[in-house]
Amino acid sequence: MKKWILTTCVLVLTGVVAQPAISGGFVKARRGGIPNRYLVVLAPSALDLAAGPVSAPGAAKTQRLADEISLRFRAQPLAVYGQVGQFLIQAPERVARRLAQDPRVLFVEQDALIQFNSIPSCYDHVSNFPKANSYDPVSPQILQCWDPQLSCADNWGLDRIDQRTGSESAHTLDSKYTFGANGAGTHIYILDTGIAGTHTEFALPGGGSRIGNGISVIATEPSWDTWDYIGHGTHVAAIAAGRRFGVAKGATLHPVRVADRNGNGSVSTAVDGINWIAANVQRPAVVNMSFNFYKGTYDTSALDSATHQLVLTYAITVVNSAGNWNLSADAFAPTDLPEVIVAAGLDWFNNQRWGADPNQNCHTDGCGSNWGSSVDLYAPATDVLSALASGEANLACDLTGTSMAAPHVVGVVAQYLQTHPTALPAAVESALIANATTGVVTGNLGGSPNRLLYTNY
Repeated sequence: MKKWILTTCVLVLTGVVAQPAISGGFVKARRGGIPNRYLVVLAPSALDLAAGPVSAPGAAKTQRLADEISLRFRAQPLAVYGQVGQFLIQAPERVARRLAQDPRVLFVEQDALIQFNSIPSCYDHVSNFPKANSYDPVSPQILQCWDPQLSCADNWGLDRIDQRTGSESAHTLDSKYTFGANGAGTHIYILDTGIAGTHTEFALPGGGSRIGNGISVIATEPSWDTWDYIGHGTHVAAIAAGRRFGVAKGATLHPVRVADRNGNGSVSTAVDGINWIAANVQRPAVVNMSFNFYKGTYDTSALDSATHQLVLTYAITVVNSAGNWNLSADAFAPTDLPEVIVAAGLDWFNNQRWGADPNQNCHTDGCGSNWGSSVDLYAPATDVLSALASGEANLACDLTGTSMAAPHVVGVVAQYLQTHPTALPAAVESALIANATTGVVTGNLGGSPNRLLYTNY
């Protein structure tokens, strides 16, 4: 069977200049910027934002400031992201530059296009993959997987994360997934391309679905249309909480679609999705963000600011994929935010960091899991079988990338939150790190910690 590999960062930003945004700063897109459209990030002092998870900027105050500032500088307000203290304007560049000098503004950043990428081959050869035929397993779940490239009918990652020792390639795992908590009562927000909610992976045993409320933030499409037209979000969601393929089989999933039917979005749609989660969160909650941006090319200060507030102001745990460039994760955003849990990718071959051996699961220069001090732990990332978004409700395919590692971690977070529903993000991160298996990831780790995700919740 041919292997399909996710070798891009999934969410690709096509043009923001690489310079830090500071108070009074203006950030112009180098390429791919949206003409005359700018994100305005308000200064915390203007919002009277206090520290701690119980405070928030407040939509009403952000709305008032957006109206006042837009009127003063004759800019057209397009949207207000009140929960994260930002708003979007349409204005000539000269107006945006002047607006950036207002003392109530932290910085102004030109909005830029983003595009989600999937692997078309995964869809072109669906007959090569087993059908999901999802069922409701009890612990221990028997896993059918001998070689992830040839004969997996289940997610081999489940076998890897529930025991301390063993290797998939050496056939020394026990072919079982043992779980206690299943994430029941917890909420997983998939900030991505949507979810194909009719897939059998998301059905309830007695009928109905574990897909909760969600939104599409694409202005040209209905807000209720959270269907996944690209496929990435569905695959991610089923790893986190699918009936057969998933870690937390009882969690509720919420699609937050930030890309249109062609996979196109913008930085502002990503911020809008975060803002919606902050305003509508059901707790206990965790957010999966399987995308990041290279800071050497892009500036994503507005997205960083929104993510920062989601964790520290609203006390919502965020898990981010490390990225797929075989580079230091420290150079990516929001991966570099210390409050974000960063998941790097484990290869099924010899428990290696994916990309440590270019002959294994890498077919392009520079592919492989990012590494470095921003990484918190490793999780399965290569040839991961999960749900396929299509017109049929029981198809599956495998993908490779740190986008697959992050939802494994999210599933374990949901298991932990089931038994620790009031745990703050810092406590969740500490628990995952303390519980991780150490010293088993092989290959060059580039200074990242040798920790492998482990669940015994």
